[in-house]
Amino acid sequence: MRFTLLIGFSLASAASLSFANAGRAADSTAQALVADALKAMGQSHDLHRVAMLRVETIGAEWDIVEFDHADAPYVFQGASRASVWNDLQGHRRLTDVSQFGAGAAPSSLHTRTLLTPEEERTDRVVAGQPPRTTREEAPPAWDVDEPVSALLLAERVDGLVREQDAVVHGMAQHVVSFRAGRYPVRLFLDIATGLPGAVEVTRVLHRANGSDIAYNAMGDVHDRVEWMNYAVFDGVRYPVQADLSRNGVHLKTSVISELHVDTALDAPAFAMPDTGVALSHTTVDDLALGQPAGLAPDPKAPIAEIAPGIVQIPGSWFSTIVRQDDGLVIIDAPISNGYSRKVLDEAARRFPGVPVKALVTSTAFYWHVAGVREYAARGIPIYVRDRNVEVIRAMLAAPRTLAPDALAMHPLAPVIRAVSAPITIGRGRNAIVLYPITEGEQPMTMSWIADAHLLHTGEMVMPLGPNGSLVQPEALLELRHSVAATPIATDGLRMIGMHMRPTAWQVLLDALGEAGLPAQAAPRMF
Repeated sequence: MRFTLLIGFSLASAASLSFANAGRAADSTAQALVADALKAMGQSHDLHRVAMLRVETIGAEWDIVEFDHADAPYVFQGASRASVWNDLQGHRRLTDVSQFGAGAAPSSLHTRTLLTPEEERTDRVVAGQPPRTTREEAPPAWDVDEPVSALLLAERVDGLVREQDAVVHGMAQHVVSFRAGRYPVRLFLDIATGLPGAVEVTRVLHRANGSDIAYNAMGDVHDRVEWMNYAVFDGVRYPVQADLSRNGVHLKTSVISELHVDTALDAPAFAMPDTGVALSHTTVDDLALGQPAGLAPDPKAPIAEIAPGIVQIPGSWFSTIVRQDDGLVIIDAPISNGYSRKVLDEAARRFPGVPVKALVTSTAFYWHVAGVREYAARGIPIYVRDRNVEVIRAMLAAPRTLAPDALAMHPLAPVIRAVSAPITIGRGRNAIVLYPITEGEQPMTMSWIADAHLLHTGEMVMPLGPNGSLVQPEALLELRHSVAATPIATDGLRMIGMHMRPTAWQVLLDALGEAGLPAQAAPRMF
């Protein structure tokens, strides 16, 4: 289900400023094109001498990692207002954002983020919650999404070259390229105006936070920012609108309402209080079993055998190991391939010599399946809800040139088994029946283990409300209707899920009652 906790995603979600020498001399033609673009933007201003750009923006963002369907239109995530200070000489950016969520229970989020060559520091306040601070390594190439910074960077690096001209939206563009560290960057410069029209960067996102976990699942991430609708602000020509697309999907639009060009730095604007939080260098593959990821949910629960032969591994996203007579079934492969290796190691430790014969993916939300490639690389069959097969295949086929994993280095055709109707895995002890959650608006699979009186509910049931209360009554209603259409016996039934320890079915019924919904499923008329 969609988190009402807004995991902030910035247009500055991108490479640190330590730039490696590409080992080749800069192309004088490319240098001239970049110099001309800086002059075209600056007009009477020498942008090399500008200390700071101050910008006010409004923005809108879409959620492309959780979905009702895997294609457009996408879920509207929320709108935002932001104040941005770009320190062009000190290579820093401060962003102060108020983000307004969408949906039946929207939450507001206020963040203040400082990006430097070394780190990303964020102070955030979600309505009704205490402030929290995170400090992480700077994301790769974070400053190329702003046109002046991108041009100044292109001037500084070694290895700037001109590429073949291109036509974008019917307009001829010069193209220059360089590397920000090991990450390739391409700048598109309008031939008619000399102004920057777009930037592309390919990178890998691997920090241990919610956003990077989601997009690390897609391997090489290709970001494209298009700049359009130029206007004059303080004598400088600057794009009013910026549109970010990720792997070809439109993710965010930002529009400028004000821009000021300052020759002096407003140093106090960049001040951040000392909170005592240490800088984290943890990556998605570093996370230990059960270790929470950034600000994602933390159940504070140990790995436990919740029924004979059934082991649950809590964390920001759960995995479950099920021992059957002829092998092991793993339910869900979240977080990363490195995390999946740890789950498989835990399975081997607890059940030595017993092979893993199947992986069940309850959903295809990126966090929940970010470790699926490790199973594919080992030839383990993967059960996938039929409506999610396209997403899983895309993850398995995603290029991983910047950080090759086992599947990239030793390709193997994946074994995918679509779940469009009830499917039984195993016989005898802890047999599992997979059911599509037929009334689930978001495509998920539930796993019934009759011997243990357990129902894995995917992410339909989440105890993430105040004091562990269940959230999103719509999902609870959809699950109740879907269960009523199956032979699943609910007397004495316990639920587990992506964020849930064993919980009585009655808790779901009570939550529906509190939401003003009937306790029993009404018969449907077709």
